[in-house]
Amino acid sequence: MSHEPSVDRSSPPGDDFFASFVAGCSDPVVSLDADGVVVYANPAVEPALGYDPAALRDRRLAELIPAERSAERAHALSRRLSGAAELCDPDGFACPLRHADGRTVSFSVRFHEHRSSDESVYTGVFRGGVEEAAARDLRTFRNAVEHAGHAIYITDADGTIEYVNPAFTDSTGYEPADAIGETPAILNAGEMPDEYFAALWETIESGDVWKEELVDRRRDGELYHAHQTIAPVFDEEGDVSRFVAIQTDVTEKREATRRLKQYRDAVEALADPILVQNRDGEFELCNEAVTEFAGVPAEELYGTDEFAFMDPETAAEIAAHRREVMRTEEPAEYEVTPTFERSDRAASFDTRRYPYYDADGELAGTLAICRNVTEMKRREAELERYERAVNGATDLIAAVDRDGRFLFANPQYRAYHGIEAEDVRDLSLADVVDDERYPEVDRHVARALRGRPVEYRTKRTHPVRGTRTFDVRYYPLEEPDGDGVDGVVGVLRDVTDSENRARQLSVVDRVLQHNLRNALTVIRGRAKQIAEGSSDDDSDFDRDDAARLAAYVVSRADDLLTTSEKAHHVTEILSDAPEVERIDVGRSIDETASLLAAEFPNARIAASTPGEGEAVASATAWLDRALAELIRNAVVHHDRDRPAVDVDVEATADAVRVRIADDGPGLSDMNRDVLETGRAVDALYHGSGLGLWLVYWVVEQSGGSATVEAADPRGTAVTVTLARSTE
Repeated sequence: MSHEPSVDRSSPPGDDFFASFVAGCSDPVVSLDADGVVVYANPAVEPALGYDPAALRDRRLAELIPAERSAERAHALSRRLSGAAELCDPDGFACPLRHADGRTVSFSVRFHEHRSSDESVYTGVFRGGVEEAAARDLRTFRNAVEHAGHAIYITDADGTIEYVNPAFTDSTGYEPADAIGETPAILNAGEMPDEYFAALWETIESGDVWKEELVDRRRDGELYHAHQTIAPVFDEEGDVSRFVAIQTDVTEKREATRRLKQYRDAVEALADPILVQNRDGEFELCNEAVTEFAGVPAEELYGTDEFAFMDPETAAEIAAHRREVMRTEEPAEYEVTPTFERSDRAASFDTRRYPYYDADGELAGTLAICRNVTEMKRREAELERYERAVNGATDLIAAVDRDGRFLFANPQYRAYHGIEAEDVRDLSLADVVDDERYPEVDRHVARALRGRPVEYRTKRTHPVRGTRTFDVRYYPLEEPDGDGVDGVVGVLRDVTDSENRARQLSVVDRVLQHNLRNALTVIRGRAKQIAEGSSDDDSDFDRDDAARLAAYVVSRADDLLTTSEKAHHVTEILSDAPEVERIDVGRSIDETASLLAAEFPNARIAASTPGEGEAVASATAWLDRALAELIRNAVVHHDRDRPAVDVDVEATADAVRVRIADDGPGLSDMNRDVLETGRAVDALYHGSGLGLWLVYWVVEQSGGSATVEAADPRGTAVTVTLARSTE
């Protein structure tokens, strides 16, 4: 290979100033001609490559390419170093060269073309000068830093940022161009005290590593928690030249830890036991409630099972449920009442046990949540006692809320009002109480809601039970905390029987006393006449007079017996509960009219009735006696030799009516009042009135009514109206 002698190969091309600069440069400087032959090498080549600069002149630089390079790579590099066309790459290129001792040293080089003695010369500055292994390690390290998942930044000794990796940008939002040249203060969120940063700088400037958590701010203003490690970097003299900082974003971890603590605190604060057992039944977690019931510290429970602290029978039952959950991997619910010997306690628990799985989805054990239902069970037992008392009471008892909707109603209340469903919470007072009585009931309930008990007496007519008298009491139903009235409890006591008995017995007593007094007075007088007349020899008293007086005494005695019998019938009615039943009124009238026609052959008793089963009414079993009393009363108190009584039975969709008409002298006002209202007690004293009073009570207890009107052309018509019975 020939070279032009005009190129000076002993000194660098250029003027003296640049020649002295190149000669004193610490980096190797090599100049090549257009064929890649070394025309100059500065003194720095020798320490870098181990070659005397003069020995390199006239050699091709490509001869220094390491032999271990791949053929393709070595050929490409040799071609570049041997021709001017590819030598002057503006970006430079990596150039590994063989050291004189055989080592490979890697450089980064960039050639520039210039003129020397009218010829092109290509001069390159070789930088780096690290061994191949070190260069490879450096590239590996840089690659690791670039791909690290943690934010890494490097500052100079004054804290100015010189480098940030991609994870830093991802974490903070700051691009390298935004961060380099700034200080870490761009991340300061103002959350850390000045003492924190003072301690940080004191630590790292003294050469120690700083490790702490802090709160920083991303570029978008969002705060984040980071665990930060800052380490000093020392130069060859042992002085701190740089700092490298690594940040790990622990925001999510910290939040998860916070939530975990919240959950743990919540679990520990629960009064209900919560526990986790592994596949072998050994406790892995239990809250304070477990240890309180067990009377055993938590650390003693771990690694044991339920047999360690409760009675063996309950422990065996629980273990069976646990094994079943493990077998089926389905939740189970059960109730147990264990006793705890260590704590001397017993409690009832409604337990729900679930399977739980590890991070790989494998069945790891069971989780049990035990709700302490001891107090609830006690209240349920107490409530059951109250319910039995309320449901077994003869009174009608119900409660409504502030909106008038039922909370409960006992069977007696439901039966009286015809409510079939046991659960009445879908009903309101307006649904149960008829429109006529609702305003009165609503007014009294409203008063009780204001906190004042209400007591009153009222009459109610039931379609089956007849007219009943109730003592009604409404009591405010206080809220559990006692801060107000939540509703009203109503107690309706049926005092019909006691009230009627009091009135009826008063009447019976009055009648019996009046009749007995009068009759006995007369009987006594007549008996005295008989006695005096028969003993007086001078008297005109004869046997005919005695017979007449004796007949009168017998007549009055018969009246007393009749009155006594009617009084007995009244007391029979009073002693029986006024239960109603289905009675075929048409058939009853036919039978009664037939019997009375035989009893009174001189009377004409005619009955007009519908077919059997067409006039069925709701009435007490005494109805036939009451109807017979009306017909008998019309015959007995007739003023003619042949009394006439017509009885008609009519059935409508809602009622059965019985009309008994006679052609006699008619009823007195007193008897009419007795039959229609049951009043005129003070005036009532004779047997016929007592019989009509008996009729009044039978009709009253049957839920019916009686009316009296004059018949045409003479006589009386009594109409008894009863509710028609339905299946």
